Amino acid sequence: MEYILNKAYRNEEVNFDNNHYIGCSFTNCTIHISSLNFNYDRCTFKGTKFKLSRELFMLRKVYSLLPSSIHMVLRA
Repeated sequence: MEYILNKAYRNEEVNFDNNHYIGCSFTNCTIHISSLNFNYDRCTFKGTKFKLSRELFMLRKVYSLLPSSIHMVLRA
């Protein structure tokens, strides 16, 4: 897993898989997740959407990994 520290993302498409984000900020981003192999700590999310693969969307456990204020979209 790659560690990404204190990076600011703005208006970007970000792939969360295989990364551990620490102290990063995500503003108006779309975050793609297709596995549970990711982590984040002390990150901020403003106007950001999570797009989950169809397989993950069906797993209720994934909701506990994401900030409660994030809007999630099913990705085909």
